[in-house]
Amino acid sequence: MTVGLQVFSSGDQGVDWSIITAATLLTSGPLLVAFLLFQRQFVQSFMRAGIR
Repeated sequence: MTVGLQVFSSGDQGVDWSIITAATLLTSGPLLVAFLLFQRQFVQSFMRAGIR
């Protein structure tokens, strides 16, 4: 992800933080939503693995 975000920071014009922030939100947003939806299953899988 960091390599892909590096594309948005061109050396000639400087860093456009608004584009980098938007790209970061678009890439990490779906992962955060998926984690929040499956949080219970995620935590339970670690608890079951620790019991065995």
